[in-house]
Amino acid sequence: MSLKKKIITKLAYVAMLSTTGVAAAAVVQPQAHVQASTTSIAAHSIGVDVASYQSADLSAHARNGAKFAVVKISEGTSYRNPKASVQIASALAQNMMPMGYHFATFSANTAAAKREANYAIASARAVGLGSGSYLACDYESGDGNNIYGGKNPTANAINAFLSQIKAAGYKPLLYASSSVLRNNINTNAVINKFPNSLWVAAYAVSGRIDNPSFNYFPSMKGVSIWQFTDNWRGLNVDGNINVLPLSTSSSAVSQAPKKARVLKKKAHVYNKNGKRTSKTLKKGSTVTTHGKKTINGKKYYKIAKNQYIRTANVY
Repeated sequence: MSLKKKIITKLAYVAMLSTTGVAAAAVVQPQAHVQASTTSIAAHSIGVDVASYQSADLSAHARNGAKFAVVKISEGTSYRNPKASVQIASALAQNMMPMGYHFATFSANTAAAKREANYAIASARAVGLGSGSYLACDYESGDGNNIYGGKNPTANAINAFLSQIKAAGYKPLLYASSSVLRNNINTNAVINKFPNSLWVAAYAVSGRIDNPSFNYFPSMKGVSIWQFTDNWRGLNVDGNINVLPLSTSSSAVSQAPKKARVLKKKAHVYNKNGKRTSKTLKKGSTVTTHGKKTINGKKYYKIAKNQYIRTANVY
């Protein structure tokens, strides 16, 4: 989430697991091996969330077992993550299910929440997160967002945001710390309208955590995803686990960027005859491709007029 997320209180209590809502689904440890998919993930899969200050290449996260990635899409009504499209493309290339989130700055203002929702929807479409995907409202203190506007007005504004998201064909989620959900939002009003929509942050200890312990699960109704650390496996990335199975529609993948590709190694640029030019592209950069072509028995992607790169160089 945003850098301001560091102010979230590190919870160190043992919560009694409820038998209501989805909390009862979280009484087992995460599975050691969960099959990943770009359209669905089983319960107790591990995932990460990333923003512009993290890598565009998510292959290291996938190698460590991440099955989904929640990418920061936008903030307010003027910021769009410049790495979002590449991070989504990288997640898809690693067979991870991509999701998105928008950092809220609307405080408890319903009209502002609707404007931000429209911007988040436009941004999600622009970076290739298709309808049918999960799109979360990240509600926390920071960047001008005032979380002290009253529990009911805040819930009303959040519901207005989530309603716009749902109407656009996305699956709405609400991200917040367990403290904010309990003390600053009428959370029941949110989950009554959007069941199982909570993505809750609660850390047992500060610092690196490799695997979540459900002894510290923040028991409450409506939880789908639990963020259990801000330093998963020492990768300086938030670690999450879903306590319910999650799935997107097939259109979420079909609408993802088919032409945005990430270079997994340095790539030489060739001309239409397959002759290497003096131009090279850096590892980790993104290129827009315009179809595939076979030259002298080797496969290339066209990136510009009379410019091609080997297909083996991209994810």
